[in-house]
Amino acid sequence: MSLVLLAGYMNTYTSNPAPIDPTGGFAGNTVTPFDYGTCPCHAAVQRSRDLVSVQRAATLAQSDQTAVAVNRSSNIVWTGKAADLFRSRLSRTAQYSASLAQDMETTHRLAWGSS
Repeated sequence: MSLVLLAGYMNTYTSNPAPIDPTGGFAGNTVTPFDYGTCPCHAAVQRSRDLVSVQRAATLAQSDQTAVAVNRSSNIVWTGKAADLFRSRLSRTAQYSASLAQDMETTHRLAWGSS
């Protein structure tokens, strides 16, 4: 090993690394990455996909209910400033709901690996 002198100090590698345990797994996993058995990552990914699917279904159901409420409210005979405010806020809420539904579809595609 050759020593290099930088700025008046001798640089050497003096630390003693911990021994490698080939059966200890990678990054704390109890299964080694090349075991080809059951990888805990696959189960974690599936749980995440399942959660996204459940939340997607609930969000889309609420979005549909919001669209129905907006349609029904358009038939209400009501005039004045309060009616205008109500309709503008309801319209904004419908836009937010539609945007959320699109975001849920995007999240679902990303979770399932399709574009």
